[in-house]
This record gives sequence, C-alpha cells and structure tokens, in this order.
Amino acid sequence: MFEPRDEPTCPRCGSTMVRQRRRRDGAQFWGCSRFPQCRGTREVTPTETPDRATPSDPETFEVERPNLTSVAGASARAEFERRSELDRERLRRARPAILMFGLAMAVVGLLLTAFGPTPPGPGGSISRVFYFFIVMAAVVATPVAMFALPASTTAWRTGAIGEERTGKLLEPLEAGGFRIIHDRLIRDSRANIDHIVVGPPGIFVVETKNYESKLSRGQKERFAAQAKREAAAVAAVVSPVPVTPLICVHRADLGWFKVRVDGVRIVSPKELIKVLRKAPEQLVPAEVARLADQIDKSLMPAVGRKVGEIAGQGEGLKRYERELP
Repeated sequence: MFEPRDEPTCPRCGSTMVRQRRRRDGAQFWGCSRFPQCRGTREVTPTETPDRATPSDPETFEVERPNLTSVAGASARAEFERRSELDRERLRRARPAILMFGLAMAVVGLLLTAFGPTPPGPGGSISRVFYFFIVMAAVVATPVAMFALPASTTAWRTGAIGEERTGKLLEPLEAGGFRIIHDRLIRDSRANIDHIVVGPPGIFVVETKNYESKLSRGQKERFAAQAKREAAAVAAVVSPVPVTPLICVHRADLGWFKVRVDGVRIVSPKELIKVLRKAPEQLVPAEVARLADQIDKSLMPAVGRKVGEIAGQGEGLKRYERELP
C-alpha cells in the first residue's frame, strides 16, 4: 500500500486526491478519490517523492483513503454510471434494428389505415382508428426504446439522489458536535452502510430509501432487517457501545403516526433530524471523536477502496486508464 503524503485537491471538484500508478508504464499520478463520479487527475511533480512500495498484485493497486471524506451516495452513483455506460453501449448497437422495426410497424399501420379490412357497419370507422393507433404507438415507442435506460439502472440513480439528500440534511449536525460518515462497506461484504451518525446522543445507522409510492408491509420489514444488519456491523466495531438503526424515507407517504417495524423506526427526512437532535445525550465529545475515528479506520469507503473497484466491480480500472491524459 502506498504511504500517505500531503494529498493535493482535485482540480475539478476540490476533493482529496489519492496517489495511483499507471499499469502501462508504472508512472505515478494523482487521481480523484471520487472516481468515477469525478475523473480529475494530476501528474506527480518532481518534488513529490515517488513511493518505493510495490503492490503485490500487478492488476490491482491499493490506495490510501482519506479520513471522513466519504461522499453520500457515492457508490450508488458510481453503480448507476457503470450500468448506464453499459446500457448506452448496448442501445447504441441495437438502435439500427430498433429503428427498422419501428419504421416497419409504422408502415404496416399506415397501410392498414388506408387499405386494411374493416367490418361492415358503424364499427368500420373504429377499426381505422385502431390501425392508426399502431402508427402512433410506433412513432412514440421507437425513440423511447432507442434511448431510455432500463428501470433497473435508473433505480440506482434514484437511490443515489436519496442518499445525497440525506447527506445534506445531516451536514448541519456537525456544528452540534456530531460526526457524519457516509457510504461505508460492511466487513467481508459488498453491501454498504449509507450513513453513520456519531454524536452526543450515541451512534446511529441511517439507511436511506427513495420511494414515491406508499411502502408495503413487506418492504418495511425488508428495510428494517437491512438496517439491523448494518447496525450490527457497526456495533461489532464499537462494542460495547450500542448502535441504533434508523430508516429515512424520501417522498413516500408514511402517514400521520410514528412508524416502527421490528423495533426499527422509519422516519421522514424532517423527522430524522428531530430524532437525532432530541435524543438524550450519551457520549461526551472525546468519546464521539474516538468512536468516529474508530469506525472510519475500520470500515472502508464503498468507493475508493481499490483503483477501478466500483461497488464490487472490477472494470473501472480499464475505463480509468482510457481517460488518463
């Protein structure tokens, strides 16, 4: 692993940069810690002494991660970018076939509208309308099929937006002695913890969901089980200090009353801040700092653990190198 130095800031977004090494020539360079959300790079200057350590695996290079600089929603945003890149390439290749099929359907609809069989009587005009509907459906559906990303991909963007909103909501708490840690991997797992809040009231794990429709009982139970697993992962790091799981839901209607499922409270964004501010104090400032540092050192960021590893995927390194100057 490279030894830490005085890391510069990214010229594009201002985030901390991490020292990396090109596979093609072995030269070191600075890359943005928020890759692939930001692709900023900078060359290592002569005054910055290269590291002598050589990674044991030539295919994968470990990098030093900055403390407490994880970005809310970074891994979900990175996964959306990865999937959307693959989907756009697939759509690009399929567009000629989609266009030809759409044109064929439109031509068939026009021919049926002009010359197609119609039943006798007043119902004949209705069949003409149906034939013309085929034309309109082809005109509308073809561009959508050529450019629209699948719902399984856009769901990652929706989740990232929810996590980013929760991150902004939590930022003001830092002025009150809280420490906020975002987007950390559970040990020995590819699953991540959206937000960890360490403050005078104790330690909380906040799982963010972004749903427009009303949540079903089954969804609430799954979310509660997920939040409990995340809280248990953090509790293993800070034992014997307890960790409280919370679920913050954006947009969905939670009703007028407090929602609690399997002992886990589900709250709106506004309620989340109230719950954290009004909880009785349990920790002194020194304990808050110690526990936050302990969590930060024990749980790796979901994005940035390895160059080219994005939410557990391994294709990012090749894409990153193609973007290098």
